[in-house]
Amino acid sequence: MTPPKINSPNDWQAATADTAAKQIDALWYERFNSSELNSLVIEAVRNSHDLKAATARVLEAEATAKTAGAALFPTVSAGFSAERSVHQVPGAANVSSNAYSGNLSASYQLDLFGLARDQAASANRRLEASLYDRETVTITLISGIVTDYLQVLSARERQQITADRLKSAAVILQVLESQRRVGTLSDLEVAQQRSALATEQAELPTLRLAERQSLNALAILLGRSPQGFTVEGKSLSDVILPSVAAGIPSTVLLRRPDLRSAEASLRSANFDVAAARAARLPSIQLTAAGGSASSAFASLFSTGTFLYSAAGSVSETLFAGGRLQGAEQDARARYLELSENYQQSVISAFSDVENALAAVEYDGEQYKFANEASTQADLAYHLAELRYRSGTVDFQTVLNAQIQAFQAQESMVQGQLARFTAVIGLTQALGGGWDGATPETPPLSMVSQPL
Repeated sequence: MTPPKINSPNDWQAATADTAAKQIDALWYERFNSSELNSLVIEAVRNSHDLKAATARVLEAEATAKTAGAALFPTVSAGFSAERSVHQVPGAANVSSNAYSGNLSASYQLDLFGLARDQAASANRRLEASLYDRETVTITLISGIVTDYLQVLSARERQQITADRLKSAAVILQVLESQRRVGTLSDLEVAQQRSALATEQAELPTLRLAERQSLNALAILLGRSPQGFTVEGKSLSDVILPSVAAGIPSTVLLRRPDLRSAEASLRSANFDVAAARAARLPSIQLTAAGGSASSAFASLFSTGTFLYSAAGSVSETLFAGGRLQGAEQDARARYLELSENYQQSVISAFSDVENALAAVEYDGEQYKFANEASTQADLAYHLAELRYRSGTVDFQTVLNAQIQAFQAQESMVQGQLARFTAVIGLTQALGGGWDGATPETPPLSMVSQPL
């Protein structure tokens, strides 16, 4: 059947000129400049249960391909038998006899119409798809490790910022309580500041929960138990934000293993259609057998004891209630389904890259303004506090400036995490640094020994 034609766009709509951007490779996670993150990725690739399961699926597919390919060769078998019989004769001694035979037989089904070849080719394409699927699991695993690690750092950084804000708010509260005791301030301002302080304190349990959940998720990806697991990193300032070059759109079709897997599955389905069509045609079976038979084991293979036979047969199913026709129709429908799914996957892949490129650009702009807003809000808060102490503004001005400064700082930290997340998303959308080569099949020795 005719494979679908894919039209790739000439360029990315959201691409921006960045001379510092680099093409991603398999070690893209090292660009974050964190030795701890590097060691976590290495450990995950070595111990992840999801990746081990994907490897097992490759071994399953390889065994299936080997089974399917066996039909291209003749089946040869050997046998040996020995028999002793005793015949009782009335009034005489028992009469005994021995019989020995050895034989060698072979059978082969001529693959005139390509049934066995197409079935073997289909199984090999499924094996290829499973290899690409394992690469997809690897890319997803590494992206998850990096994402969860950065989320831990972000949660810890936000906790530290919150703790610093609490100290500042507590200092102001002490000033207000002192003023109230001497009668220069009412309970209203003290209550407002206590409310602001309690609001900030309420943020800490939420941030600690976010940290713990990210650590648990990270431990699971590493194949570890979450209990007692932690990392050393403290904040997003411990890592570097890398720049990623998108390249040209057509390369995405080669650099994303999930698309290569879909393509391999489509080719497999095409062979299934051919095999289903060949199954409706006649089959020719050839058999041959030879051996030796003797009443004495010593003369089993002597002259005059050999025998042989050869036969050929042709068969064709004349009526099966539509079973073979239905199987071919099913294979054709399956091919059409996978063809549409493949084309949709390609479109979605281009969309993934466009979305990630837009996120990198706009999250970068958002962070720039959030950073400026935080700087100015901190300055306004500092000036409001100084003027309040000098008696030129009321406390409400200080309270408003305090709340705005805290909110602006929180937005800045969240914007910083969004920038990192966008880079990870772009990297994953571009194939995670995979080189496009078909991976090697893991050794069958992994399952050749008894469990």
